[in-house]
Amino acid sequence: MKGDIRKILGEELANYLELLRAKMAFAEELYGIKINYVPLVTKGEIVVLDKRDGLVKWLRTKEPLTVEEFRELAEEIKRNLESGYVELLLTMNMSCISGPGE
Repeated sequence: MKGDIRKILGEELANYLELLRAKMAFAEELYGIKINYVPLVTKGEIVVLDKRDGLVKWLRTKEPLTVEEFRELAEEIKRNLESGYVELLLTMNMSCISGPGE
């Protein structure tokens, strides 16, 4: 599936998914909270990026999307990544957490 993600989303957005995984790990270290998933699609069934294995999954079942399912959702995922919506979801709750020295 990871190779298919690169073909469907393109190299730049596939690399951005890897960067998101790194940001999730950084937030865990900085804030001391566990972040396993970041939402990629929030309308209807929620689709997430799993930090542990880098796969795109259904939140409800934790099952990876099939190539066909990913193709169907690719435009919405691209739109959410390019618009900064996914980044917003990742950082939205960070202001509620007391950081170092607070």
